[in-house]
Amino acid sequence: MKRLVIATCLFTAPAMAATPSSWSALDRAAHGTCSREIVRLASKAKVEGTAGKISGIGGTENEDRFYGLLLTGKTAGYRSQWLCLYDKRMRKAVAREIEK
Repeated sequence: MKRLVIATCLFTAPAMAATPSSWSALDRAAHGTCSREIVRLASKAKVEGTAGKISGIGGTENEDRFYGLLLTGKTAGYRSQWLCLYDKRMRKAVAREIEK
């Protein structure tokens, strides 16, 4: 039994951490897709920046499927804030305006 545990530990692949460039690429893709979705919902919306990020959203089967962004900007001259969920597999976004 002890040998089986040792053999399993030796032959399993180590977990690979994401590189800074892969995080940057994900952030750019999510921000661009989310911005387009927000403008599609409200044509006078203008996304100015990111107020927060949430990673690792998903159920037990899809543990890291969604990447969440909290975006700030203006809609028709008034301050706005949106929550956007970017689906990393489908490369699509769903955004909704939220109250401050």
